[in-house]
Amino acid sequence: MLLSTLFVLTHLLAAGLNPSPSTIAPRQDLQRSRTLRMGPAEPPVSIVRKGDAAPNFSYQSHDGRWRHLRDLVDKGAVLLVFAARDHHLVRLERERERLLDLGVVPVVILDVKQGAARSQVRRMELAYTVLADPRNVIASQFNVVDPITQGAIPSWFVIDRRRKIRALGRGSLPIQDYPAVAASALALALPGSALPSAK
Repeated sequence: MLLSTLFVLTHLLAAGLNPSPSTIAPRQDLQRSRTLRMGPAEPPVSIVRKGDAAPNFSYQSHDGRWRHLRDLVDKGAVLLVFAARDHHLVRLERERERLLDLGVVPVVILDVKQGAARSQVRRMELAYTVLADPRNVIASQFNVVDPITQGAIPSWFVIDRRRKIRALGRGSLPIQDYPAVAASALALALPGSALPSAK
């Protein structure tokens, strides 16, 4: 009888039905330390459409500091690209200078860990911003997470300096060149193109 009672009590405690205060405190400390490592709280998820303010997501920069989308748009309009494959990354690198001439900063979000993102940047010699989003936190804020695979789907957003979304595409990346897409969204003339003459 004594053995069976001990057996039942041991299983009840292991199942967490009556945890002691000493087992609660370490769990709370662990949750607090995880929150601190994860960085600032993210904006709530809502449907993002053309004309809306882009979610002011946070990201960890190469220097380890936490920054936000507002820090990126301080440098210019942003072309935000999700789930780019290698050939998209190469194409974006080829078109980077033309985008910068328009005042558009290319930024790619990859659903990989930060170390993997850094390795890919070095391996492919990319000179634009590549951000790691391994848990698809940023992708979910822009509604570009596949509900079945839980991975980011290829998508792009053109965001102006006031953080307003001027154009977007979910499900595929642009067929035409990125500078043309950005110029059209921002009502800019492409460098070298003829401006309409005034009548």
